[in-house]
Amino acid sequence: MSKNQPTFQIRALGCKVSQYDAAELRRELESQGFNMGNDNPSVVIINTCAVTKAAMKKDRQLARKLRAAHPEALLVVMGCWPQTNEKLAKAELADDSILFWGVGRIRELAELICEKVGKPVVAVKFESGLVVSSERSRYILKVGDGCNQFCSYCLIPFARGRLKSRERSIVLAEAKAAIEAGYDEIVLSGIHLGLYGTDLAGKYFLKDLLIELLQLSATTRFRLSSIEVTEVDDDLISLITQSDGRICRHLHISLQSGSDKILSAMKRPYNTEFFLDRLKAIRAAMPEIGVTTDVIVGFPGETDDDFNDTLSFLKKCNFAGIHVFPFSPHEQTAAFTLEGRVAPRQIKERALALRRVSEEAAQVYREGLLKRFAGQKMKLVSEKKGGEFIKGHSEFYPIFSFPKKLAPGLEAGKMIEVEVRHLS
Repeated sequence: MSKNQPTFQIRALGCKVSQYDAAELRRELESQGFNMGNDNPSVVIINTCAVTKAAMKKDRQLARKLRAAHPEALLVVMGCWPQTNEKLAKAELADDSILFWGVGRIRELAELICEKVGKPVVAVKFESGLVVSSERSRYILKVGDGCNQFCSYCLIPFARGRLKSRERSIVLAEAKAAIEAGYDEIVLSGIHLGLYGTDLAGKYFLKDLLIELLQLSATTRFRLSSIEVTEVDDDLISLITQSDGRICRHLHISLQSGSDKILSAMKRPYNTEFFLDRLKAIRAAMPEIGVTTDVIVGFPGETDDDFNDTLSFLKKCNFAGIHVFPFSPHEQTAAFTLEGRVAPRQIKERALALRRVSEEAAQVYREGLLKRFAGQKMKLVSEKKGGEFIKGHSEFYPIFSFPKKLAPGLEAGKMIEVEVRHLS
């Protein structure tokens, strides 16, 4: 590496879409002659998250930490935090040398970074659609961005804008490039994945995309990063069931609350009866499927009865895992002005209770999966890990460990069949 070549490091906080955007910026910078490097970088980039106040606190802490570690570097703070509240981000970081950038226009940002460090911009045309580096065990493929749903608590439509599906040909070309690069699992990501294609001309939707993706390879498997329960219809269930594991039997379906009153206040497009009916339909077709979820605790107006309704409903749903989020008020959202704020201490207590439920539910699901597949083969996609064991992603959500001696030369991101004996 030439001493004159600028170096950079990049950190992505938050969701898979944020990770994808960071990887896209990395590709742009490397095409301009930058090199990744943690020692004395010329540029330090943070792709931020703003989904909760806690996430923004992490943004702020990381920015200050990296500024202290690299005082001479160009610090770039990009993503959802400055997109939704650049004025606040500037005030809290109080550093005029920071380059703030919102969401999107990645090539334009890369060119601006070149300008800031005095590097001429080179005209670049990529031959491959491949974005994420080979360091990841699974390929994250962004198929869209933005959301039209405007749930009353959610900042994402303000950060990411309206639904924007990527064109079919672009998505398929990138998936093909990922397969050719050796990835055995591709994770489809998007803010509102289930509505893919509804904003594009013609009748081409998520199920149509999945069918074409399956035709690209006989072995690569595809995972849906998340989906709304209203979009898990019988056709999608049938497609997953008939894919023979090529579409992972794992769905992340956000519930958010087990109280119909709170769901209505959140402006969620379903009630608990509908949610449970869909779960029953999914499990009738695929009893072994892993279903994970998100729940917000302490939403304005959530009484003890509402919270107890949520606890009871979660136990009915038998989730494989529950991500618990304390309610975080955002000024731009409708929920910010709602009355009945729950005390922080009570929110903390309720969150702890839900996390205990999550741990119990995860353990029950893992034990059931072990019993169901004991003595059978299961396909895992390996992670790059040291030690005597390698961890691998099952299609169902839990991660298995297997002795490295079973496949000593196995690379990260490659699929292996192992006999299920112990679930870790």
